[in-house]
Amino acid sequence: MERLTESILERTNALPEGMPISAKMLLHLGNRAALDQALSRLARRGKLLRAGRGVYVSPVASRFGSRAPAVEKVVEELSRQRGETVVLREPPLPMLLD
Repeated sequence: MERLTESILERTNALPEGMPISAKMLLHLGNRAALDQALSRLARRGKLLRAGRGVYVSPVASRFGSRAPAVEKVVEELSRQRGETVVLREPPLPMLLD
């Protein structure tokens, strides 16, 4: 089991910041149930961050500790992987009362 988690961590650490990873992308390392379990355990240990259902990202190490990757990078990569367009919506302006 350690070999699988080590292989997952090697892959995720080699990815650029904000690159999401899922079990589907790692099927060459093992079966789906083992991958799901290993990803879940890595997230519980803080080695990966859960970005959504079945989607994980690697935390970014800095001199102050680890932090989540930039949201813009994660959204950009997710939209590219899924072939979807993400549109930024500006919040409505507050109504001014006279």
